[in-house]
Amino acid sequence: MVEKGKISAAQLGLLFYSVAAYDGILYIPKITGKEAGHDLWISPIWAHLPGLLFVLMVLRLARIFPKESIIQYSERLLGPWFGKAVGLAVVFYGINLTSVILREYGDFISAVFMQKTPTLVATGSMVLLISYAVRGGVEVLGRLAQLFLPLTFLVFGLLILLSIPEWDANNILPIMGKGIAPSVEGAIIPFSWFAGYLMIGQYFPFVSNQRKTIVYVLLTWFGIMLTLSVSGLVSVFLFGKHISTLNYPFIEVVRYIGIGKFIQHLDALLLIVWLPGTFIQLTTYLYTAALGASQLFRLNQYRQLVFPIGMLALVMCMWRTSSVDAFEKYLGTSHVIFDFFYMLLGLLLFLTAWIRKRLGRL
Repeated sequence: MVEKGKISAAQLGLLFYSVAAYDGILYIPKITGKEAGHDLWISPIWAHLPGLLFVLMVLRLARIFPKESIIQYSERLLGPWFGKAVGLAVVFYGINLTSVILREYGDFISAVFMQKTPTLVATGSMVLLISYAVRGGVEVLGRLAQLFLPLTFLVFGLLILLSIPEWDANNILPIMGKGIAPSVEGAIIPFSWFAGYLMIGQYFPFVSNQRKTIVYVLLTWFGIMLTLSVSGLVSVFLFGKHISTLNYPFIEVVRYIGIGKFIQHLDALLLIVWLPGTFIQLTTYLYTAALGASQLFRLNQYRQLVFPIGMLALVMCMWRTSSVDAFEKYLGTSHVIFDFFYMLLGLLLFLTAWIRKRLGRL
């Protein structure tokens, strides 16, 4: 067997909390603010309502094949040729998402904390770290998520509380003054991020208490919605209609925090929130790609593939676009279409499984 490790349903929930929450903290206020204005904090709520249906669909599909990954049951559902094509698409999706998050990480670190350090140094060192973690197996990833992510929740809550003296609640008024349409338009991009939940199909066979999975995944769904909505709301309280002009609105929120005249510029606290979450997110994607490739090509081990796939993701992240503005445009256009394609792919697998089960062919 390629993977012998096990994780709990709670650890699975933490892994998939990282899929959208941490880069969402940085990017959602600016991305949704362009469409939704000061109603941007409502957009994650609209995004999560249809997103819940996709999550439940993926979970149902996984429970039909509790001992098989999405790579394996795709061939059972669609035949050897189309099934392998779907498996290859899932592997590529893991590689592509790894490269996208690496680029986000490199741009943010270079712009905010290490302006004189080449982006390649930051992203290359991160690839080495996540590759080492992924080689440890799914059990290592689950334990890392359980160790690091609760601390990020506490620090995030602390930052929100410390920013309260700077809030101006009038900035959110009038709520939906231009109707519901702007906040719904702002929900399109965060809704597309639910495509990442397709990767639950790679992790579900290794969950030890599978019956509890739905409870923890629903808690994850609610936690991400709360995180994105609260971070957007706090950003609006501070910056109002000007929020979409800021590259990283939440880092500006943190810079507003001060305790007396002695404790100022708590930017480093944001790293305690964001960096561990981004690390877990990258390992989640890279593990999906490496394990999926080994299952697709019937290999006995996936560990030998981790570093080559990590290097490929690094090359893709540096080659993707030449500037931060071009990359942000990609995130709001081509990448959204790419995500919706994978949501349709998940729907295809679910409908095929449902029909075949009704006909008694599973």
